[in-house]
Amino acid sequence: MDYTMAPINQEELVRIRRQLHMYPELKWDLPLTAALVKEELEKVGIDFVAGQYGANTIVATINPEITCFTIGIRADMDALPILESNHDRPYRSRHEGVMHACGHDAHAAMLIGVAKALYAIRDKLTCRVKLLFQPCEEGRPSGARTMCEHGVMEDIDCIITCHVNCVDDVHVISSNPATTNCSSVAFKVELGGYSAHVATPHAGVDALAAGVKVYSGIQQIISREVDPFDTCVMSVATMRAGGTVSTNADQCVLEGSLRCLKDKTMNWARERLTKLVRLTAEECGVTWNVSWSGEPLPSAHNDPALYEAFIVSARKVVGRDKVIILPTSPGADDFAYYQKEKPGLLFGLGMRNEEKGACHPAHTKDWDIDEDALQTGVAVFVQFVLDNMGGIEGMVVPKKKG
Repeated sequence: MDYTMAPINQEELVRIRRQLHMYPELKWDLPLTAALVKEELEKVGIDFVAGQYGANTIVATINPEITCFTIGIRADMDALPILESNHDRPYRSRHEGVMHACGHDAHAAMLIGVAKALYAIRDKLTCRVKLLFQPCEEGRPSGARTMCEHGVMEDIDCIITCHVNCVDDVHVISSNPATTNCSSVAFKVELGGYSAHVATPHAGVDALAAGVKVYSGIQQIISREVDPFDTCVMSVATMRAGGTVSTNADQCVLEGSLRCLKDKTMNWARERLTKLVRLTAEECGVTWNVSWSGEPLPSAHNDPALYEAFIVSARKVVGRDKVIILPTSPGADDFAYYQKEKPGLLFGLGMRNEEKGACHPAHTKDWDIDEDALQTGVAVFVQFVLDNMGGIEGMVVPKKKG
C-alpha cells in the first residue's frame, strides 16, 4: 500500500505547527501544548490517555484492540529558554524568552498529522500504532526516561522518531544503522576564594584566575588526551565571576556540557574534569566543587533491522537520491531511553531552505524551518507503518519483563 491513500493536510499541519510555535512552553509545564494536542485528537475521535506516563504526557492509540504487533512513534513537545529574533514572522513566539528553536513544534504537528492519517485508514491496518507525545526532552528529569519508568514501552514492539534539521536540504531523509547521538551530561564547577582590592591582589585569593586555568585546562584535555578517532566534547557555556572593577572575584562558576560517543570515554572524562578542578584549586588556593545534572543521557543506537526496513519506506516517499546516511552527532536525544527498552530508530528530516531563511543552527534565536517538509515527514511515518504492519524481518524484540 502507498502513503497517498492516507489523507495528509499540509495547510492543517502548518496551522498546528505555527500555533505551537507562537505559544512555546518549557520542560514539563506544557498546559497549552497538551491542550492543543488533545483538542486535535478529539476532533476525529482518536483514543488517548493523558497524564498516565507523567505530567502532560499524551499517548494516542490507533487500533487499540490489535495486540499482535505494535509500532510506536514519538514526538517531543517542549521548547527552549531563548528570545526569538524572527520579528518578521507572524507566528513568532508570543512567550517572551521562550522559543521553539529545536523543531519540537514541527515534531508534534507531524505526529498529530500521522495520527489523523492513520486513523482515517485504520480499517486497512493490521497492527496497532501508539503515538507518544512527550514533554521535557530538553530538561531533566528526562521525559523519555520518565515515560519508560511508567511503563509506556511495555506493549510496544519497536519505536521510531524524527528530528528535523536545517543542515540537510528540504525533504532529505537521513538515518544510519548504528549510533546516531552521543551521551551527554551537564556540569557545574564552583570555585571560591576571598576578595581583596585590585591594587593589592596578593591579599586575596582570585577565584576568577583559577576559573581561567580550569577553562584552559579543559582545552588541553580535549586536544591532547582524547583519541582523535573518539568523540569527546567538553564545552564551557557560561562563566560567571566578580561584581565590581575594584575588587577581585571571590567566586567563579563555570557551567557546560560533556558529550561522548562511548560510555567508557564518558566515565573517564567525568573523572578527568574533576581531577583538573581539584588540582587547579590546590594550586590556586581556592575551594572547589564539581556537580553534574544527573546520570549521563545515554547514547542513541538505531536497530540495524529497523533501519533496513525504514530506508525502503523512506525511498518510496522521497526517492533514493534523497535518502542519505546520518552522521553520528555529538548532540544528544533522550529517545535513547526508548531504544534501551525496545528496538528503535531515529531519522533526520531536512528543512533547510536559504530563500525562506530556514538555514540557521538549532538552539539559536534565528531558527526556523521550511514547512513544506512537514507533509514529507508525515508521509514517511505513514509509509513505514503500511510497509511493516506484520513485523520487521530480523528485528529482535526483548521479552517482556516478568
